[in-house]
Amino acid sequence: MASAAVESFVTKQLDLLELERDAEVEERRSWQENISPKELQSRGVCLLKLQVSSQRTGLYGWLLVTFEPRRCASAAVLPSNSFTSGLCVCDVGMCCIPLVSKL
Repeated sequence: MASAAVESFVTKQLDLLELERDAEVEERRSWQENISPKELQSRGVCLLKLQVSSQRTGLYGWLLVTFEPRRCASAAVLPSNSFTSGLCVCDVGMCCIPLVSKL
């Protein structure tokens, strides 16, 4: 009986997490369609004019990419943002590219 309650709880939590993820994806899609890239950068949810400074293979075959501002960009410092090391920045096929920021 107790295992059925645990299984029900876990199933409910997984359903709620999926709903939350779907809502976040839809919110990001709406931002991309309705808000300019410069405004998104000022909100700290996107970074513009980056270039790859290095890349290497990490654990489990993950591609680790280090980004830096373009040399021609007016500011050599990244603006305030919510990005952290290890953040998955995009999907490439079946692998994820985690962000390794160079601040």
